[in-house]
Amino acid sequence: MSATASLLQTIFPVFALLAAGYAVKRLGWMQPAYAEGLNRFVYYLAFPVLLFIVIARTPRAEIFKAEFLGAWTAALLVGYFLAGAVSLAWQRDGIAAMAVRGFNTSCGNTSMVGIPLCVAAFGKDAALLAVLATIANAVVGVSMTVLFIESSRQTAASRAQLVGRIAWSLAKNPLMISFVLGFACAAWYGAPPPAVSSLCDMLGGAAIPCSLVATGLFFAGHTHRIAYSQASVFTFIKLIVQPLIGWAIARYLFGIEGRLLAILVVLSAMPLASTCFVIAQRFDVLAEETSSMMIISTVASLATLSVLLGWFGV
Repeated sequence: MSATASLLQTIFPVFALLAAGYAVKRLGWMQPAYAEGLNRFVYYLAFPVLLFIVIARTPRAEIFKAEFLGAWTAALLVGYFLAGAVSLAWQRDGIAAMAVRGFNTSCGNTSMVGIPLCVAAFGKDAALLAVLATIANAVVGVSMTVLFIESSRQTAASRAQLVGRIAWSLAKNPLMISFVLGFACAAWYGAPPPAVSSLCDMLGGAAIPCSLVATGLFFAGHTHRIAYSQASVFTFIKLIVQPLIGWAIARYLFGIEGRLLAILVVLSAMPLASTCFVIAQRFDVLAEETSSMMIISTVASLATLSVLLGWFGV
């Protein structure tokens, strides 16, 4: 099989399912209520089950990739504050806007798009790395962004309550719960019994196609006016600069090479996560710009991810 055919085989199903989700919403075959239900199924059931079974089958010593997590978190922080500095110097519209732009440029769609793409390109065990990146995005990126936004609006007394709410939110996150359960199973029991494994394989197998269709439905249901000016600049940082930051930090500070480096860089190049829009809309900060970034980055990532996968010989 030629390199082009191999690349097409990897990336085509991912973006075809995104397009399918967009199409069924536009054609009126699925209403917004169904899209919300599909998103909830993926987030609360299918993805956690997929994560649980992947971790439960992984030898305990291989679950925590310290060098990967360290490099990923360092790259996330550098990208976050680089974009924040650009926002403060160029747009000068406050700390809340700085936080949202920093989050937008450092937090990619490592779950809904990253997991299926990495599984297709690098094998099923790559799902664990994508999940570790997703957890780091939530623990570091989401928490930091909410703290910046709320701190710019609230008093010192309410900030203590805010930290407690964020900690509780992370503790009841389905991915966090499934990660802990999967680790406990791997540590004290090993791989689950065949019947449980079959159930998890069947249910977890729905996570990838459903997540991609759900993402396409999301785009079709959020047709905001495209704010090209700011969105294009920060999309460039997201798709081009952030992967370069990830590559440099992983390669030269952490000594990561080969397949692990390729997975980290590809995950760094993911388009904007829907979480970014949720936060922007929830706090009414740059919702239109964030929506525009999601659309532009997802379309442009078809080209940038193809180049990256080709570069790494996938």
